[in-house]
Amino acid sequence: MRYGWLKKNAVALASMVLVIPATGWWVTRSDYKSWYDAEPRDAVTVVAGGTSYADATWYAASVEVDPAPKRAGADEPTPAGTTRVRVYLRLQVDDVAKLKSLEGCLIHLRAPDGRIWDEDRLADAYSDRPSGCAGGSDDQLQTWRPKGAAEYYLEPRAGKPFETSAVFVVPSEVAKSAEPIVTWATRLPQYLAFPR
Repeated sequence: MRYGWLKKNAVALASMVLVIPATGWWVTRSDYKSWYDAEPRDAVTVVAGGTSYADATWYAASVEVDPAPKRAGADEPTPAGTTRVRVYLRLQVDDVAKLKSLEGCLIHLRAPDGRIWDEDRLADAYSDRPSGCAGGSDDQLQTWRPKGAAEYYLEPRAGKPFETSAVFVVPSEVAKSAEPIVTWATRLPQYLAFPR
């Protein structure tokens, strides 16, 4: 290299020393901010008598560890070191039109160490309630539904509690301590926490 070249390009080289680290910082900051904004961290804890949140009253969750399938002959083993967990959520709306605000919820299990698991959407054999937060969609009892489950699939009525369910497969060491949570992308970082 010749001294003349360095002198002629000194401004460009100096700007690279500033621009490259600044670009790296901006990309990293942007990724971190996206992750941080999407992380559920502000819990609204559901109490036994009911908690009003997102246009509904939410009641304590019922959790079953290693539940039996709801359909005979449908027992599917879980991978080694894992356990199936079934969660029932009970909620009520005072105005059926407000069910729209409950759509888009995601039900998760959260371990005490912060790890989160999504619902197992392929575990139909272990569920006898609709999934999600908006309840059932049947306008009348359907005879093709499993015996005893048809009533849960009816459209929710104002002032009457209804139930939904979610099934998870989680590591066995957290199956008895993981707590259900409900999130909405539009409400993060707030989330509903159901203590066990």
